[in-house]
Amino acid sequence: MAVKKTKKLSGQTTVTTINSTDKFPITDANGKVTLVSLATLKASILDGMSLNGMYDGIFIMYHRKSDNFPLMVKPYKWTSLQSSGEIADGVVVVEGGKVLVVAPTEATSKLTWSSAAISGGGTTTTDRVTAMNDWNGKANTASQIRKSTSSAVTNTASYAPGFCNLYSRANANGNGLTAGKWWLPSLGEMMMIYANMTKINYALSLISGATQLVEEAYWTSTEFSATNGWRLYLDNGYAYSHAKASSTGRVRAVSAFIS
Repeated sequence: MAVKKTKKLSGQTTVTTINSTDKFPITDANGKVTLVSLATLKASILDGMSLNGMYDGIFIMYHRKSDNFPLMVKPYKWTSLQSSGEIADGVVVVEGGKVLVVAPTEATSKLTWSSAAISGGGTTTTDRVTAMNDWNGKANTASQIRKSTSSAVTNTASYAPGFCNLYSRANANGNGLTAGKWWLPSLGEMMMIYANMTKINYALSLISGATQLVEEAYWTSTEFSATNGWRLYLDNGYAYSHAKASSTGRVRAVSAFIS
């Protein structure tokens, strides 16, 4: 009588991808084993819920290379567009009547806010709640660039406001969200990024060359005083002031859905 050999799961080859033709064994209450398709298993787990619906309010923006027209699409549509030569401007977040474009990349090293203490002319407050309600990142940054001096520099790529002001994402024709169209987000805008961080990072993972947001402190354009600026920690939402000229933080530019 032949002896039936059983294969141990530990002895099976581990795979990192699943094909649509693969089948999965399931066992009912009576111990009967049957096979189920990937599509059936996915539908059962999701119970009618659409994965695309999980990313409502998140889009990928690009300036179409055929006519430089600004467009934004749901993340699942991006791969084919990118394969056709389109270049992403960034990830769009639409929430509470506000629209914000998050840059695909950030400063490769942590930066200081300025080279010395300076009143940049942006929203300035020592009150945390007031700071968190600052949505004036564009105006803040424009003022901080204008106020730059040889003794207190803010307008070069070595400092947070300057890096964002000089940031650029151009399509194949050199058009798009180019330098001057980006700014250092205010604390309110950075809070919006923090609230949608997981979804933003998913969209960033689809963009070639993009880098994801990390759970560290990011500079904002909201000022605490001439010596300090507000930063937001993306690991716990903690907003705290730090010295502009000596503390270093991560810097990620933002923009608007514009031509």
